[in-house]
Amino acid sequence: MRRALILVIFLTAIGGVVLITDSSASSGLRYDETVPDDLRALADETWNDFLAAHPGQWECISPPKLQADWDLESRGEYRPGSETVIVRVPGTPATLRSELIHEFAHHVEFTCAEHHELRPDFLRAQGFAPTATWDEADSWENTPAEQYAEATVELIEGRRTHPGGIQITPEAIDVIREWGFGS
Repeated sequence: MRRALILVIFLTAIGGVVLITDSSASSGLRYDETVPDDLRALADETWNDFLAAHPGQWECISPPKLQADWDLESRGEYRPGSETVIVRVPGTPATLRSELIHEFAHHVEFTCAEHHELRPDFLRAQGFAPTATWDEADSWENTPAEQYAEATVELIEGRRTHPGGIQITPEAIDVIREWGFGS
């Protein structure tokens, strides 16, 4: 029994490494005709990095559709009705990665029912009441959902290209990390 468990853990770890390192494999992201090849490659890599930070939640995280927009007023947005991430192009690879991660985080909010489990702890870690409204506030930077998305960028990238006045606590990043690993 113990050998079987060790074998399962080993094979799972190898499978995760293949998912993360094999850039020739499809990430599962869906694209429309607006997405150029270089953005597709960056998005695939970024999606795999996003999934690597959430190994305990893979069953509830489905790949979104990606769309590029040259005229988008903001850097990116998420449309829950169509599960579509839209990013403004052109952009630097670092900026596009950060925006993709930010919008992937919003995608998880809408498609992963288990996401509600992390919200009270995240709210507390960021100094909100545990019952604070998740997606409404007096400004973008004071909205818990936006702080969560920015904290996810910081978790995966180790920094943010667009702080936007949001201060992320180390405890908030820990909450996302622990949830992502399934604890």
